[in-house]
Amino acid sequence: MDDGDRQLETHIGEPSPFVDMVVGPGEADNSRFGGLLERLRWKAGLSRADAAAKLGFSSEYLRLIEVGKRTPALGQMRNLLSVYGAVGAVEEISPDGYRQDLIVFDPLDGDDGDPVVVEFTSRIREARRSALGGLPDDDEDSRQTAHERPTASRAAELGMVVSLLARADDATLRMVHKLLEERVD
Repeated sequence: MDDGDRQLETHIGEPSPFVDMVVGPGEADNSRFGGLLERLRWKAGLSRADAAAKLGFSSEYLRLIEVGKRTPALGQMRNLLSVYGAVGAVEEISPDGYRQDLIVFDPLDGDDGDPVVVEFTSRIREARRSALGGLPDDDEDSRQTAHERPTASRAAELGMVVSLLARADDATLRMVHKLLEERVD
């Protein structure tokens, strides 16, 4: 385990009081995020053309990402971190159920810098969240600033509950079943 992995490990699972950037269609932080990705590429010593080829993107698409006119999907971030050799993690869930879409260290902050926590938005993701009973990000009444916006969605909470139930013994399952039936009805 290298120093970067140790540094990341100390931050994974820590509840973060805020999100540093929210990226996705129409979000204000897209250009800041693009700049971060560009710095990661520079640190890796990759030209835009070389990075694009390794990522399976066109050079033009990568340029649009780096200037903030496009954002990569959250699902592409593992590959991007790997190609760039960046210290980061995608969709880590803490024992408390806090889900960080992306946590990555900015190479300009040096070894002592705090991680950058990024939340991704998309129309598909918000439709899924809404279908699971969470609030869509596009709901004007529920939209909050990045510092107030919770990143642990109801879907992440359900995932944690299911993973705990999968490890529970039969007596515990019966008890939880009875409790849920009483509360839901």
